[in-house]
Amino acid sequence: MEWNHPLKEGVGVGEAGFRVWRVRVNNRNREMLKKVFRDVTSKRAKTKGFLRYVEEWENALKEILEARAQAGRRTPPRPPPLFLLVRFIMPDGEERGNKNAPCVIDLRKGELRMPSYSIKIPLRPLLVRALIEENELETRPDFALQLTARGKLRIIAKRAPPHPQLNAPLRVIAIDENSVHGFAVAAFDFEGRGCKLAYFEKLRPENHGYRRLLAALLQSFASAQSGEQRAQLGQLLPEELVKALTPELAHELARQARRKERRSNDAFVRRFAALVRELLREAAKEGRAAVILVDPINSETLRGTELQGTLLRARRALENLARYEGTPYIELRATGKQCPHCGSWGTEVRRTMRSRIYKCWRCGTVWERDKGALCNLAAEYFEKLRKRGNETAERALASLKQWLKKHPKALEY
Repeated sequence: MEWNHPLKEGVGVGEAGFRVWRVRVNNRNREMLKKVFRDVTSKRAKTKGFLRYVEEWENALKEILEARAQAGRRTPPRPPPLFLLVRFIMPDGEERGNKNAPCVIDLRKGELRMPSYSIKIPLRPLLVRALIEENELETRPDFALQLTARGKLRIIAKRAPPHPQLNAPLRVIAIDENSVHGFAVAAFDFEGRGCKLAYFEKLRPENHGYRRLLAALLQSFASAQSGEQRAQLGQLLPEELVKALTPELAHELARQARRKERRSNDAFVRRFAALVRELLREAAKEGRAAVILVDPINSETLRGTELQGTLLRARRALENLARYEGTPYIELRATGKQCPHCGSWGTEVRRTMRSRIYKCWRCGTVWERDKGALCNLAAEYFEKLRKRGNETAERALASLKQWLKKHPKALEY
């Protein structure tokens, strides 16, 4: 039973996606990695295996210099990173990747090695498990090791698997964006004439209101100290710290507050992408095809809101994930204000910190707005396919309506 979907996709078919892992490095190894970078870029590397990457690095540096010259910038640029091939040793001893690669990732011992420089870097167990999983994917990624002039390391996987035919059984991952409430995510599984809600969760970034107020007051105090500002800071900081506050300390504390906000938002984007990846790979293990449906928030509505930057970054991460996993990514419009049963417009009857409850006065259905939006998003997808003559989409739409009829409380709580 095929789900051929002639809908416009949000990402190009066949385009590559990327996964990136940071490698933790101690101070001793970081200094050694800086030496590797200097040796390679100055063509003094200990082995010829490293020198094959010099030309690519020089071309990247040339492009950066030309771009800065055109922009009228005269300060020296930060050197571009080196990209080195890597060879894997799997837990069973099998070797994968270019045998002449100067870098080795030994997944048996859980370490990264550069033999010619006697560098051994232990890898975290979570990273080892992730790399084993990626190496065992049916369409294996291409791997590279990114080395910066500061001695920082990242492992980068590039993958562009073909999009499979959307045959039943199918998992529809529906995602609704909201400028206040963040993301609502649901997974609907379709098999034969049956349908079920396999997963639902709301994800919202941490509220940074306190942190942003504190950073603003500290920055203001660092620029021009006043008794009023010190009094305001006394309501947010310990008394001892406020008494000892200097412009230099205030500036440093403001910088720390902004850094914590960035780290928190980075962690949220990673958690969101990890959740969707888990839903996709769970479906693959069950033999299900999958599609990602997104109801993106209007850019005008999002502009200037607290979650603007975070939601946009999370959406870009989702598009990249769809490319990497070879999953169709489709943007559609739906609303949680319409009744999932009859399509009539509902009325909000109750609101809590996490939920907005609506009721349809035509058929009596009660639903939580985010769940209703996700259900309507899936229905909109199948409706568009049905109008194009897809009979299996028509049956899926009917099974979704039948599921709602059998489980009238499913969208309420």
